Amino acid sequence: MSADTLHLLVAEAMLAPSVHNVQPARWRLVGDDTIDLFEDVRARLTVGDPRCNDAGVSLGAAAEGLRLAASWRGLGLEPREAPPQTDDALLPIARYLLVPTDTHPDPLADQVEARASWRGDFTVVNTADRENAQRLIDTDSAVVTDSQSLIEASRIFDAASYGFLRDRAFRDELRAWMRFTRRHRRWDRDGLNAAAMALGRVEAIGASVVLGPAFGILDRIGIAPGLLAEGKKVAAAAALVVFHRPVAETPFDSGAHFYRLWLRVEAAGFGAAVLAALADDPAAAQRIAQMAGVPSGHRIVSAFRIGRRPAGATVPRARRRLAEILV
Repeated sequence: MSADTLHLLVAEAMLAPSVHNVQPARWRLVGDDTIDLFEDVRARLTVGDPRCNDAGVSLGAAAEGLRLAASWRGLGLEPREAPPQTDDALLPIARYLLVPTDTHPDPLADQVEARASWRGDFTVVNTADRENAQRLIDTDSAVVTDSQSLIEASRIFDAASYGFLRDRAFRDELRAWMRFTRRHRRWDRDGLNAAAMALGRVEAIGASVVLGPAFGILDRIGIAPGLLAEGKKVAAAAALVVFHRPVAETPFDSGAHFYRLWLRVEAAGFGAAVLAALADDPAAAQRIAQMAGVPSGHRIVSAFRIGRRPAGATVPRARRRLAEILV
């Protein structure tokens, strides 16, 4: 297999979703038919993800991205024993042998290029949107479309999100991965830039101030919650999609299913924004699980608000360069 083909496979794998867009996956080409996957531990969110759950989900999604890219080219992945660790910064995750296969390309591979987080407003919801969203119900995805339930979910989301933001260490870590201006040297490479967060220039400046030096006083006088609330976008969504998996499943394995669900959302004609606080806050997760009817023995891994993006709306992805992710 040519080096160009291997590079294309890795580049497409890196289109997979990554929590806070930190992109922890690193890749090594071994010969002409093997690809190793590593975690760059320097990209860990030590405050927001102390147990590396989100990192595992991101890595599992990246591995699934590689499988989808290979599928499109008539190739399959055969797992092999992970390589030995030779660098403290790179944790070996998996090794994959690329093999020819007669199976048809995975139909979800068609959605890889189009999938991207949409944090802006959705178009006005209609009955067809609600009905279409219900078709996303599966063994690991629950769908909430009732207006009153969405309003309740919006309040739960705002409260959970603000609870995290009141932690100074959490805010500092979050801001380190936010790119409020195009002048930031990593604007189009990683993290959450203002365009991806659907923030205009003035809004981006305001967010930087509110999450930074002004947070303490704004919190004390009770203004900060309203300035940071995003719940109205949840209430106005076509649906809340709750992604749940077996409690004993590893985050890495959950990550592959997470990516596939997001591609299914895209295939259904919807844009999506992740609502991480609904999974990360135990009290919020419990209430949402009850609302959505998550079965016993499953845990909420993530949740999305979904809806139709405005016509022609796009958000350029911020992605690390190939030279940065090949090790």
